[in-house]
Amino acid sequence: MNQNPTPTTPQVPLHILLRRRREELSLVQAQVAEALHVSSECVALWEGGRRRMELSKLPRIAAALQLDAKALCAQALAEFHPLVYAALFGHDAAPTNIQQAPV
Repeated sequence: MNQNPTPTTPQVPLHILLRRRREELSLVQAQVAEALHVSSECVALWEGGRRRMELSKLPRIAAALQLDAKALCAQALAEFHPLVYAALFGHDAAPTNIQQAPV
């Protein structure tokens, strides 16, 4: 069995990565919500995996959580829209790990 992550099976789901990063930064959901101009309930739904974040919000999410925007967008595409990801990056491509944005 292939143990390498694929676009349709990322190692850690995006919603978990975002929650972990928010906690690393010692932010509460309300702070992230304010930065993104959404409700705290919206952030809670994203982090719980009960709602997908809109692709248009990814650059602001990356900025608010100090993450690499390109890697965040690539993982979101791989997870939410695997056919689009495969068309752009190839069927065998796996998204790179989301890293902290350069300061």
